[in-house]
Amino acid sequence: MRTRAGSGNRLPKEIGPDILLVVKPVIPLILAFMAGTTLSVKAVSSMEERIDKTVDILEQYGKAQGDSIPREVFQEAKGLVVMWIIKAGFIVAGEGGDGLVVMREGKKWSHPSAISAAGAGVGFQAGGSSQNFVLLLNTEEAVKQFSQKGNYTSSAEVEGTAGPTGRELSAGVATVNAPVYTYSFTKGLFGGVSLSGMGYGSADDTNENFYGQKLDPKDIFSGKAKKTPEAVKRLWKVLEELDKKPKITGKTPSQNPKGSK
Repeated sequence: MRTRAGSGNRLPKEIGPDILLVVKPVIPLILAFMAGTTLSVKAVSSMEERIDKTVDILEQYGKAQGDSIPREVFQEAKGLVVMWIIKAGFIVAGEGGDGLVVMREGKKWSHPSAISAAGAGVGFQAGGSSQNFVLLLNTEEAVKQFSQKGNYTSSAEVEGTAGPTGRELSAGVATVNAPVYTYSFTKGLFGGVSLSGMGYGSADDTNENFYGQKLDPKDIFSGKAKKTPEAVKRLWKVLEELDKKPKITGKTPSQNPKGSK
């Protein structure tokens, strides 16, 4: 049954009804765009740049002390994801970034595969920020999730869980009790952080440009790349050095000024 709109619903003359077609759905459309299409955008960094940044992050982890990613946890991981996420926006916040995935093959590491990440949220403050993340893949299901080609959303089975730090592990936390452990990295410090609601995708163009052939992530991890660029050897070197390092001891110095809580 139709009802006539009351006078309180009338639009001013200078605002026609067409404006509602633009304003009303704008937030859902922007969110859908960010969540659904960002992954299809070409990667903004080459594989060499991704490897250089990953090596830098891992080298700093190698120097970390105390409350950081426990060596036991790192050395038991079946796979590793290193990525950097950029957040930017006002009212509507978008997240997107680049990174790479590498899998452990016995005592050796695989060739890396490029990855992209994206997500969307509401309420992020004006301006932008960037953050580095390290994800440890602890189960075969997690490895399978990050070996997919194309775009995909993190499943409940491999939703990132804040990983334990050295102090937590020494207090009796099980070495591995989640499919994926997620850590943030800021100013030389690694801390467990929850990272959910992200979508991921294989950066196929980046992989093809780097290896000179079309390869699915699973092909890359299984050793089907015909060449091993020097950048990959640099990555392997730092990973192998981390696998040999002893357990982290001690405590990370406080970053707070003396006397502060």
